[in-house]
Amino acid sequence: MPIIFTEGLTPDFPAESFDTELQHIKSLFTELNGNTAYVNKLQVPVTNLITKVDSRGSEIIAVSSAIQSDITILTAYAVITPPFDPPTVPFTEPDSNLPVGWDTANFTEADINNVIAALSSLRNICDTIVPPTFSDLKDEIQTVDVENFKLHMDLMSGVRETAPPGINKPNNITLLGLVRALTDIENRFGITYVNYLVLAFETLFLGDLTITNAQTHFDTDPFNNVSYSSLNVVSRVEADPFTETPAAIITDINAIASSLTTWNTTAATHRPIFQQHVIDDIVEYDSLTEKLARYVSAYSISAYIEDPYYRFMFTDVFGSQTVIDIATQLANGEIT
Repeated sequence: MPIIFTEGLTPDFPAESFDTELQHIKSLFTELNGNTAYVNKLQVPVTNLITKVDSRGSEIIAVSSAIQSDITILTAYAVITPPFDPPTVPFTEPDSNLPVGWDTANFTEADINNVIAALSSLRNICDTIVPPTFSDLKDEIQTVDVENFKLHMDLMSGVRETAPPGINKPNNITLLGLVRALTDIENRFGITYVNYLVLAFETLFLGDLTITNAQTHFDTDPFNNVSYSSLNVVSRVEADPFTETPAAIITDINAIASSLTTWNTTAATHRPIFQQHVIDDIVEYDSLTEKLARYVSAYSISAYIEDPYYRFMFTDVFGSQTVIDIATQLANGEIT
C-alpha cells in the first residue's frame, strides 16, 4: 500500500525559535541562492580582449579576401593566349594580356607572376598562420568546461562552484579553507606570518596585468598602420605609363607581410602566459596542501606519542632518532 504522510504533521519547534537566524546569514543565503554572491573581476577585461581578438580576426579575413580579388585580376593579366593550332600562315605570335603601361615598360608575365607570388605569400599568412594564434588564445580564455584559464579564474573567483567531471581543480572555498588552516596552524607554531592568500589566488592578483598586456598588443595594428588597400597593387600594375618597378610593388607587399608575421609572433606569446598562471597556481596549491598534510600528521603523531603503548612504535620500531628524542623529551616533561 502507498505511504501517505499524515496531514498537518509538523516538527515540534522550540518556543520562539522561528526567524531567529542572524540577518547576515540570511542575506548571504539569498545571494548564494541567486548565484550573485561572487564576482569574477577578470571577466570584463577578458571579454574586452575577446572582442578585440574577433575584430582583428575579421580585419585579417577582409584583407585575405581583398588579396584574393587582386590575385584574380593579376592572374588574368599574366595569361598568354597561345597561337592558333594548327599554326596559321603567316605564323601568329602569342597574344599578350599585359596592361599597356606594363608591356611598354618591357615588363613581362613573369614579373606579374612574381607580384602574384608575393600576394599569395601574404594571403597564406592571413589564412593559415594567424588564425591558429587567435583561436588558441580564445580557447584558453573563453571556452567553457575544459581545463584552461577560463575555468581556473571562474573557480578561483567563486562564480563557478565545481569543475566539470574528469577535471580535478580546487575551487574558491577549498582555497580559502586551505589558507585559513595553514595561517591558523602556523600562528600556533610561532612561524612568521606568510600571506598565503596572495600565493594561493595568484591568478586573481596578477591576471589583470596579463590581460592588459595582451589587450595592448591586440590594440596595435598588425600591418604597422599601413592598410593593404593603401598599397593599390592592381592600380599600380595597371598604371600607364608604368613608371616604377615590379620589385617596388613586391617590396611594399613583403613589408606588411613581415609586419603581420612579427605581430603574430608576439600575439602567440600571450596564451602561454595565461597557461603559466594556471600551472603556477596548481603548483602552489599542491605545495600548500602537502604542507597542511604535514601539520595534520604532526598532530596525529602527537596523539600517539602521548600514550606509552603507541609511543613504543615510534621510539623502538619506525621513528627517526629526532622523533625518538621528541617522544622521550615529551614523556619526561622536558618539552610541551
